[in-house]
Amino acid sequence: SENDVRHRFTFGSVYQLPFGRRRAYLRRHPARHLAGDWSLSAVVTIQSGAPITVQTQTNSTNANSAGAQRADVLRNPNLPADERNVKRWFDTGAFAQPPQYTFGNQGVGLVRADGRVNINTSLIRAFSVREGMQLQFRGEFFNLPNHPNFGNATHQFEGAGFGIVNSARPARQIQLGLRLTF
Repeated sequence: SENDVRHRFTFGSVYQLPFGRRRAYLRRHPARHLAGDWSLSAVVTIQSGAPITVQTQTNSTNANSAGAQRADVLRNPNLPADERNVKRWFDTGAFAQPPQYTFGNQGVGLVRADGRVNINTSLIRAFSVREGMQLQFRGEFFNLPNHPNFGNATHQFEGAGFGIVNSARPARQIQLGLRLTF
């Protein structure tokens, strides 16, 4: 299955710092005005890569089925980790066009894409405006460590960029905002 991600770790948390009014520390101290009412949150996702199935550009089966078919595989197309890079994610020479009137012999998901590491965090400060009304200052950080999360390698046999990773998820993004709740 194209959705077969073998390993996935997800963690989410919210932590209110224990400083300020109605908290454990600095309840009456003047520093509560700076250090109080902050909260931190994080959503962490770490997963292994999704499977990739190499497909041919043409259907040579003459079986009147729509679309491309799987390629023939000649040997193991997976490269060792130290040889794999975005310009050559897998061994493209390990695939061939199936002969006329035959289906390709490749199994589904023979090659794996790069895994993903994503850490999103936020730093939020709440201000009481009046009873039942609160203003939040929010600093949100998406992909905080700025880790490159590459897309899938092009898997169209003999197509442009075959075996090349030519996309990535967004780099670090920082967003500031205000939120009024009432």
